[in-house]
Amino acid sequence: MIEQIATVRQLETTGAWLETTPVSTCQSCHASEQCGTGIVTKTFTPRRSHFFIVTSETLLPGQKVRIGTTEQRLLLAAFSLYLVPLLLLLVGVAVISWWQPLLHEGWLIGLAVVLLWSGFRLAARLAKKLEQDAVVLLEVLPELAVTPVSTETARSKIT
Repeated sequence: MIEQIATVRQLETTGAWLETTPVSTCQSCHASEQCGTGIVTKTFTPRRSHFFIVTSETLLPGQKVRIGTTEQRLLLAAFSLYLVPLLLLLVGVAVISWWQPLLHEGWLIGLAVVLLWSGFRLAARLAKKLEQDAVVLLEVLPELAVTPVSTETARSKIT
């Protein structure tokens, strides 16, 4: 199970809108300010992700929750995003080249672009079907209340 902490942003009758901030491994490295990979990661990483989760749990805006998805869902999403367009492109061009061997290269390139675009559209449809129930609410994190303490009270508790 892949887990992440999310913040409840807005409530609706059937669920809640959550916001997550992607965490990269470069944020834990002390050399990320001088490292080229760290600079590229900070530049191109999306700042926040917003998505809707269906839940009957009582939530409040601003509350932190732990969400998760299975590794199988993640691999299926990666497969649909990367391999479906590529396979459609390769199989489509191979079949057309076999069926029409004298077809001009320009037409094959145009067909390849159309097949690749169709593959991404198909992957987007698959992703919409797969995203339902992909993320589950694991737990609502407790709110930690911080109360101000005077310095005399703090000193008396230490001694």
